[in-house]
Amino acid sequence: MDIFDVLSAISKRKKAFMYSGINEHEALIKAELDVSKNYHIPLFDIKKLVKA
Repeated sequence: MDIFDVLSAISKRKKAFMYSGINEHEALIKAELDVSKNYHIPLFDIKKLVKA
């Protein structure tokens, strides 16, 4: 899994959370945490990717 796959997964999950009624900021936080758990990537690394 490369960087683009990780960012794509975060984006898809963020959109899904937003469609369920969660605001954008909370949706991003939940998407990052979800991807971190599912793909066994440290949350710190995911946050660095999203901010870059």
